[in-house]
Amino acid sequence: MAMIEKIRNQRWLLIVVVGVSLLGFLVNGAVLKWIQGGPTDVGEIAGESIDIAEWTAATNEQKVLFNYSGNETSLSNDTWNNLVERKLLSEQFEKAGIIVTDEEYDEILFGEMLSPYVKQTIYGGQDSASFREQMRTNFDGMEPERAAGWKNLIMHKRKKEKYDLMLKRGMFANTLDGKWAFKQQSDKVSLSYVVKSYAEIPDSTVEVTESDIRAYYNKHKNDREYKQEVSRSVNYIRFPVRANSNDSLSLRESLASLAESFRTDKGDSAFAAANASPGAKPYISYTANMFPEPYNTQVLNDSIGKVIGPFQFNGKYALAKVSKRMNVLDSVKARHILIKADRKDAAALATARAKADSIKNVIAKEKNFEAMAAQFGSDGTKNNGGDLGWFGKGAMVKEFEDASFSKPKGELSLVTTDFGVHVLEVTDQKFAVAKVAIIEKNIEPSALTRKNAYALASEFSINFADTTSFRAAADTLNGGTPIMPAKNIRPNSTTINGLQNGYPVVSWAFGAELGEVSQPMLIDNEYIIAALVDVKERGVPTLANVYDKMKQEAIKEKKAEKYMELMKSGSLEDIAKAVESSVKTAENVTLKSGNIPGSGVSAQEYEVIGIAFGLKKDFISSPSKGKGGVYVLQKTSDIVEGTSTDNYTADRDQLMTNLQNRAASSVFNSFKEEAEVIDDRFTRR
Repeated sequence: MAMIEKIRNQRWLLIVVVGVSLLGFLVNGAVLKWIQGGPTDVGEIAGESIDIAEWTAATNEQKVLFNYSGNETSLSNDTWNNLVERKLLSEQFEKAGIIVTDEEYDEILFGEMLSPYVKQTIYGGQDSASFREQMRTNFDGMEPERAAGWKNLIMHKRKKEKYDLMLKRGMFANTLDGKWAFKQQSDKVSLSYVVKSYAEIPDSTVEVTESDIRAYYNKHKNDREYKQEVSRSVNYIRFPVRANSNDSLSLRESLASLAESFRTDKGDSAFAAANASPGAKPYISYTANMFPEPYNTQVLNDSIGKVIGPFQFNGKYALAKVSKRMNVLDSVKARHILIKADRKDAAALATARAKADSIKNVIAKEKNFEAMAAQFGSDGTKNNGGDLGWFGKGAMVKEFEDASFSKPKGELSLVTTDFGVHVLEVTDQKFAVAKVAIIEKNIEPSALTRKNAYALASEFSINFADTTSFRAAADTLNGGTPIMPAKNIRPNSTTINGLQNGYPVVSWAFGAELGEVSQPMLIDNEYIIAALVDVKERGVPTLANVYDKMKQEAIKEKKAEKYMELMKSGSLEDIAKAVESSVKTAENVTLKSGNIPGSGVSAQEYEVIGIAFGLKKDFISSPSKGKGGVYVLQKTSDIVEGTSTDNYTADRDQLMTNLQNRAASSVFNSFKEEAEVIDDRFTRR
């Protein structure tokens, strides 16, 4: 009673405690982040902030519709892409008057006019009346929340299909467009020219100051080619976690301790399955020499029920028990020559069979299967003598399998399948001589081995916690440990250079400070230690981020200034002599040419080629600064115009097809660029 009275007297405190508990239970991530002082949004689309509450709701709706099997990165990416699409296109749908009625929804989901999205996503590309009825039954029995989510998504995708089709139909090219496309690739000109490429000019011949580099940066930092997205660059090293001899011995001993129980247990395969590593096959058909000696001989000769091993097999330790003996054809090796024909076309099939029979007769006489396969084969095996390799039952269509497992080795036969008529020869056979229950165990590092590997990696990260000492220590660790670079990692990356499962490194990199060295991260049986060596944020790059590139471009600019002065007057021969080059010629240069043939410059020089087309015949141009060098040009022929045989119709049609094929993606990408979509899902941690 005293306790109850005390609670009554302190009821205000009870209310506060209960209230805080309820708050902790009910508040969503946005409120928690607000309490903690963190950001409350995951990004911005067309100026509209996507707060955590909206993001959570969108993610939950996406998760209900598709099975992501724990792949949170794919779930996040799909949710974000759908949000961006909806935010950018919904207003466009409304302006264009695009709607989807309930009747249309029913038709595109269950009727004879399935929408492309529905057919691919819901039906997996299949379509039949019975399948559509089954799908209607499935949707009718679906929980309301999931059904509403599907309807919302399908109606949006249908609107987009209509919008994309509208854009596609709006693309048009006329004969004049076709003519211009034709002329770009068909009109030709011949040139004499002198080029001094930047690559052949030593950097030491020009002086570039820090002021020059900064001036170039200030002039070009807003150029599209330098616009950067959020990224991080890391260097990392590996500490492999490998099983040692003690681990191997311990595993062998643990298997040996199972031998007697395995021998006496009546459920051979069940016992093996219960004690093997996950994914191992507990019961196999044994063919001669499958196990190494002397274990192969034991399987062939020892009594049924005897346990063999432990022994190493396929990089694992194994314990085997012969369950029964047999002599059954287990697998065959064969080769074939396929003469394709439609099985439903009797005439075509008869022709194919006659051809196959003739081939078979030639092979029987000449023993030239490989040569005949190369000449008459019609599938991917023709270039390797028709060889199909080894296969067991269930790998081939029934008619082919039946023939392969019923014909003696070396006999030629004809087999008809849905693919056509095959000339078949079984070249080898394997017979299963026993059924063997097998316990396979992966040779894995023990807990102690893992602990020691972690201790070594952890000591490294503690002792060398900055990028300079990190690199120096890696160079001496174990005689030199390779430092792996992973450059310009995007926030939503799941793989990085050298690491298929690199997301832990990505996650760490976007929460670390420049120069920071990570703690060990266990990834695929390796401890990874990473150092953050570069940070790039969205928008205009800092000079530090692009310093090397800006320096090279500033050097090119200085080279261009110097050599344009040297090449500004005289004949081509005089100019060539002045810059220690030669006069070159180029024939059949078109406006589509990426660069001038024979110039030795790999950079695209469309501006230089445009200047060449604009010159008068025999006129020597002023020096032109290209992307790969400095040019002086002389047009040695008038433009030779190509002649269209169809009044540019084919070029017009091809141009229009190209425009239509990229209309939807081009327009949507323009919307995204104009809207300045900011994706902070992975950077705001």
